[in-house]
Amino acid sequence: MKRLLRPLRNAALPAALAVATATAALVPTEWRYQQSFTVEEPGVVRLALPDATFDAARPDLADLRVLGPDGRETALLLDRPTAPSAVLYPATAFETRLLDGDTVITLATGLAGHLAAVTLATPHPYFLRAAKVEISSDRQEWTVVEDGVPLFRQWGGEKLDIPLGHRTARWIRLTVRGTTVPFTGASLLQSAGPAVENLPVGARITAREEFADTTLLTVDLAGRHAPLATLEFDTPEPVFMRRVTVAVREVRDGESGERLVGGGMIYRVAVDGAPPRARLDVRLNHTPETHELLVQIHNGDSPPLSVTGLRVRRHPVRVLFPAASAGSHRLLTGNPQAEAPRYDLAAFAGDLRSAGGALVSPGPLEPMPGYQPRAETPLPDVPLTGAPLDPSGWTRRKPVQFASPGVQELELDAAALAGTRSDLADLRLLRAGQQIPYLLERPALARSLALTVAPAPDPQRPTVSIWRLELPHAGLPLRRLTLATETTLFQREFRLYEKVTRDDGRTQEITLASGPWHRTPEPGSRPTRVFELTGRPRNATLWLETDNGDNPALVLAGVKADHPVVRLVFRTDATDGFSLAYGNPRSAAPRYDLSLVARALLTATRSPARLGAEEVAAEGFGRGVLRQLQGGVAFWGALALVVVVLLVTVARLLPKPAEPK
Repeated sequence: MKRLLRPLRNAALPAALAVATATAALVPTEWRYQQSFTVEEPGVVRLALPDATFDAARPDLADLRVLGPDGRETALLLDRPTAPSAVLYPATAFETRLLDGDTVITLATGLAGHLAAVTLATPHPYFLRAAKVEISSDRQEWTVVEDGVPLFRQWGGEKLDIPLGHRTARWIRLTVRGTTVPFTGASLLQSAGPAVENLPVGARITAREEFADTTLLTVDLAGRHAPLATLEFDTPEPVFMRRVTVAVREVRDGESGERLVGGGMIYRVAVDGAPPRARLDVRLNHTPETHELLVQIHNGDSPPLSVTGLRVRRHPVRVLFPAASAGSHRLLTGNPQAEAPRYDLAAFAGDLRSAGGALVSPGPLEPMPGYQPRAETPLPDVPLTGAPLDPSGWTRRKPVQFASPGVQELELDAAALAGTRSDLADLRLLRAGQQIPYLLERPALARSLALTVAPAPDPQRPTVSIWRLELPHAGLPLRRLTLATETTLFQREFRLYEKVTRDDGRTQEITLASGPWHRTPEPGSRPTRVFELTGRPRNATLWLETDNGDNPALVLAGVKADHPVVRLVFRTDATDGFSLAYGNPRSAAPRYDLSLVARALLTATRSPARLGAEEVAAEGFGRGVLRQLQGGVAFWGALALVVVVLLVTVARLLPKPAEPK
């Protein structure tokens, strides 16, 4: 006891111990899990929480409980240390000048404290430069902090901040090498204190998929409910820049979607002969409710980035409590019905944090013997079948194939996307005449198709270049069109359109996208131009044109079209007899009770399903089979057979004529 009285000043420990042991009794068997640990001597204990504890506990950790050697509850305090917030100040003076082709920026900080970074401002849309950083206290003698610091804005990301290493400086001089970039101001980030060390979280990449301009990594976390801080990549690529976004799945209005929870720019660059500089981590500020993170690496026109691994780190969280005696203690977790405790120990929070104390790690997660949760309404199971469906109004269908029962993920192919409605309300999963409930998932991803391009010159407009673009299916919903060229200097206006036959037989041109495209020989100028489509094409043929004026005709190196990714997520206990029906202009959107358990379905492990060959019945399935017989040989043959059978039957039933006498 005397040993602990020293750090807890003014006899705070006896009061804390009294508060810690004066709690209401609890029923340990209402908690699903327990973890044992040993306290060597009385005093303040700092309990480190492993991934398994976060995973078993509630997201807010409100069900954590500590039991002492006597089995009684001990008051605890959740300690979430955070670094003091840094403060951003504008530079009090900002000067720029040109020196031997370089831009020299001199700024006055007006601050006496330690500086974490300086951030520049510029309206320039696209650049990559290296900077030398110097500091001074009198503007006479300068000390080089670093040379070759990359500054850039490109590919949808930017890096305009320069670390200062928590130094003090009244003056900062930045020499930005290369073609002039118009910097218009600067802000200073003043250090507020030492950074808090984040802790690792177990994570692994379980899947990698390549989409149009995007790599999707599915990451499995060792523990849910841990407050994530950063995600860092391992890559052998020597030089690269990529924008990264991190998302989680969620359900909005009965439809699966994604919510961004972090992101940033990762890079490894070497500018003007300086050693390579890298930043390979992005910030997160999210407590996941599932084990899954969706990491999207936006590649732009570059090839997919090689990723050999990643690391996830979380904000530190510890349990503090004053142990009244040494011995075996237990940490309880896994009680979704437990109310958040309200301990008077919070009044001693400052004393507990400053007291230090032994750092203890709990043992492995173990099931609670005799576990008996409070009575609650059980979560309904994921329904396997829905209402019967008459397929008469559906004109297209495809078989659905998968290898094993369970939760399936079916991505619509280009043919199915082209045949379904824009609102997707006509999609139905069927087996033996019954609907199979599903969740609709529309992530912010796209598939890319290389289009067949053929010149289609118009003799009446010799200065206009026209190309004919062929889609694989009429009516395919396209998000964007990407044009590529090897020409390095040009400026053109482009128009994408289709030709539609009106009711009166005349042809009408409907514009789907338009806009300028220019390119210069400056390094980094992109060889592609992306056009966002304003409508859904009706036909399989599109037309692209541009007026060259008095310039040589522009040569296209390739054309890509991107269509959205649409998935159906469903659960089944069978593997055969499934089909996807679509192509009904009058059907209402389905409403399944599946939305009640959407989270459980979306976070389950999925198996990929695929679509087979398309069947088309212009009259609709169900009616079409009978109507195919109408007027045909089979129909008349069947009808004749029925007539003959009826005549024979009637003849047998008629009374025989009386024999003449």
